[in-house]
Amino acid sequence: MQKLWWQDEGVRAWAWRAWRYYSWRPSYQFRLSVAEATAYVDMQNKVVVCNPQRPFPPAKYLSGVRHLPAGGERGFQLAYLESLIAHEAGHTQFTDTDSLPPGLLGQLVNIIEDERMERLMVQDFPKLAPLFTMANDADAAHWLARQGSGGDVIGGCLLWRFTWNHPVWTYTPDGPDAHLWPQVKEILEATWTAPHYDDVVLSARRILALTGRDHEEQRPELSDFCDGEALVLDGGGERGKARQDGAEGDGAGQQGKRGRAGGGHQEQEDGEDERGTQTDDGAIGGEGEHPRFGPGSGGQDAPQRPTPEQPPTAQSEALKVQTLGDARRLAAALRVPCDPDSVRPSRDRGRFRYDRYVGGSERPFDRRMGGGSPGETHLRLAVDISASMSSGGRMTQARRMAFTVVHAAQMAGVAVLAVAFDERVQSLVEPSAHPQNALNAVAAVDVRGDTCLSPALRALWTPELSGQSVTLIITDGQLSAGDYAACGALKAAHSGAVVPILLGSDAARPAYERAFGVCVHMDDPAQLTNHVIAFLRAWQARLRR
Repeated sequence: MQKLWWQDEGVRAWAWRAWRYYSWRPSYQFRLSVAEATAYVDMQNKVVVCNPQRPFPPAKYLSGVRHLPAGGERGFQLAYLESLIAHEAGHTQFTDTDSLPPGLLGQLVNIIEDERMERLMVQDFPKLAPLFTMANDADAAHWLARQGSGGDVIGGCLLWRFTWNHPVWTYTPDGPDAHLWPQVKEILEATWTAPHYDDVVLSARRILALTGRDHEEQRPELSDFCDGEALVLDGGGERGKARQDGAEGDGAGQQGKRGRAGGGHQEQEDGEDERGTQTDDGAIGGEGEHPRFGPGSGGQDAPQRPTPEQPPTAQSEALKVQTLGDARRLAAALRVPCDPDSVRPSRDRGRFRYDRYVGGSERPFDRRMGGGSPGETHLRLAVDISASMSSGGRMTQARRMAFTVVHAAQMAGVAVLAVAFDERVQSLVEPSAHPQNALNAVAAVDVRGDTCLSPALRALWTPELSGQSVTLIITDGQLSAGDYAACGALKAAHSGAVVPILLGSDAARPAYERAFGVCVHMDDPAQLTNHVIAFLRAWQARLRR
């Protein structure tokens, strides 16, 4: 079964480090799970659960989400996950309770406390300000798509929390209680800077009394945006009832953010990260042994977000279907065959020998014994994306060929380094890149500016990679005289094999071949693959001599 992006060990390890950084609570169990709408923290049982699969903001409102990170949906989900982790960590620092009141009061307390606590977290960690802004804008986008910008003042408390400093979005009261909004807003904003959690509860009671909703039940439309609505305690005597050893309980002790409560037993899913009390150096520690991180965290920075694997783009999926056969053939050619130490006749294993069979031999097979490989191979790829490549469908051919090469390298387990170039050099694929990220990057290449190949070759040949090097250059050859000279000098100093592919006219061929030697020159993408395979087989034959 294929792992989800958040089940990658690098992502899970980063999430645990981020939890420790923002909370310094190494004794908590930290889990990633899609069982929750967003997240919650159970402070009695020391469990925090975060859902990494936050939906991307609706397209209609996407432009209004500030500080949106690069990386599309995956980049957003990773940043939003960090905001969840920091948010739940903030509850352990500043929310002086392990439970919420019942009904609508609990939801309103959670809404107000979320904003108060996030502001306190930003005082300790100033770099959280844009991250919380992004998360709140994303939540506002989802709310606006479902509920619009109006409604009664209780929903307005939530929308105003998200949009109080947004340049465009705002809450516009249009319900029967719209006349109460100025008073409710004043109470709300004053409580955001209140020193104690008890002030939050008192303010929430005042708002509900003002609106006549003192004893209302939970509001379903708030469920995906304020956690904790099921965290009901029937009197102080119930405070001690918490889940023990994974048994189902009443959910006491959970505080959280923008998601439904997880009031009960949590079933661990495949890939969940449950680290318990182990610290980075293997020691066991508790909260009382370390000071809470303050501003700047003693000069430390938050753990850097990893690069998750992206979902396949439509263009990448289409190219994979078109080139799969060629990629498989090329992958087979990339696997360097082993030379056996010896060949022994066999009754049932190895290469069938017809001559031995017709001669009546009992051992008509040649079985290869032992042997080693001539060495590892790695690929380097430079793709021309200059404006001249738009002529005659050259960019389409180059993109297809580059995609085939990268996909084949992945199938063969061969390291690949790829760049695109016009007058600038654009990194496409690093050897450590996630496979789908690499394919997406290659599938997205398109024409840009002028042509200058020599800087791309310098960038391509500078990193040291193990094994034999094979470089493929795909261009239309329309280089300047100085660039051709620089490329020739670089080629002469390079020890690896070079496969120059020319998609241009015959007029560019003489200068191109003076710089790189005999080139593969044709327009048919299928023939390009055939010629590259022929070159690789001839090159491997030379290695085995």
